[in-house]
Amino acid sequence: MNRPSALLLAATFLAVTFLTPTAGRSEDAAFVQHKRWVTSAAFSRDGKLLVTTGGQSLLYRPGDVHVWNTADGSLTAKLEGHPTAVWSGAISPDNKTVVTTGYDGKVIVWDLAAKKARATLEKHKGWARSVAFAPNGEHFATAGEDGQVIVWKTADGSEAKAIKAHESTVMQVAFSADGATVATASSDKTAKLWNWAEGKETAKLEGHEDAVWTVAFSPKGDALATAGADRKIRIWSLDGKQQTVLEGHKDWISSVAFSADGAKLAAVDQGRRLKVWNVGEKKTVVDLDEFTSSLWTVAVSADGKLATGSHRKGARIWSLADMKELFPKPLTDEEKEMIQRRREAAKKAEADRAKRKEEEAKRKVEEAKKKAEEDAKKKEEEAKKKAEEDKKKADEAKKKDAQKDDAKKDE
Repeated sequence: MNRPSALLLAATFLAVTFLTPTAGRSEDAAFVQHKRWVTSAAFSRDGKLLVTTGGQSLLYRPGDVHVWNTADGSLTAKLEGHPTAVWSGAISPDNKTVVTTGYDGKVIVWDLAAKKARATLEKHKGWARSVAFAPNGEHFATAGEDGQVIVWKTADGSEAKAIKAHESTVMQVAFSADGATVATASSDKTAKLWNWAEGKETAKLEGHEDAVWTVAFSPKGDALATAGADRKIRIWSLDGKQQTVLEGHKDWISSVAFSADGAKLAAVDQGRRLKVWNVGEKKTVVDLDEFTSSLWTVAVSADGKLATGSHRKGARIWSLADMKELFPKPLTDEEKEMIQRRREAAKKAEADRAKRKEEEAKRKVEEAKKKAEEDAKKKEEEAKKKAEEDKKKADEAKKKDAQKDDAKKDE
């Protein structure tokens, strides 16, 4: 995705209002009060912390980085320093380092205990879209609009490897469970697997019909998932062979995340929907539509929490096992009315689609009937014409025979 495309995408969603339906109250938690854009969410390895990123907008206004305590929703750290929207964040396995990426291309490495920036890395040209830590925490990878994947050393922020992964934007980067492979999702409709230490492409995943927005490895290390603007989730083996296609989303899929056992896959889309899939059975086990704004991110922790992020009202956290919201946000009467209006509009739209489908089917039947009648009439006319021509030929032949007989008599 080039910068004009990014601007257009952002402008499309700036007018959308976010609201967060739920049944309970926990207004004392800072997490509940956070109402800014949330473009990415990432749990710490132990699930005790959640880093969310975003800002006042998707582009040029100052960005936000917040680190939350997932036990009580309290704010652990607010990291300030990004002059533009922050599009991705990750926490190191030891919970000591946070790395974030911005729309202006800056990558900032934070000391979480000190709540200060340790380094600002400025090698990416344009939008820095994604960051991910290697499982051992010794390296992290960043990727963005320039098509590059850069692997950095966590200890000192020095560059370990730079790979020109795609000619188009790299939307997301992820490490495999063993840390040896990096996966990239790109707006060029492909995903790729890399031996990052050698800078060698090991597989090219082809099949998506539009930009690939997201990629995630299964924690079991035996598969990965990709999804994007074609509204389909594809599951692949690590040798690049497609195993499964999950269909059911009606809008661009922004983000996917596996459960700790790899059996479930959470996915959110720009159509305000969260789905949790049973990968083996290829069916949804959770289908939550109680949002009125596009969803940008989903994350699942090792201890079974699920987080989503949108705009205006920040992030939400559930227990994946029973989808009980851990920090519920109260609905206003206005929000309840908006949800009801949206559901009624969706119901009407579905009825309209069904009516159009019925009318289209009827039209096709009528067209087929008309064509059959026209074909039958045409065949009848052709048969009649042929019969007349055959009769004419027979009459002419008969006339010639009579002339021949008359000629013989004259002889």
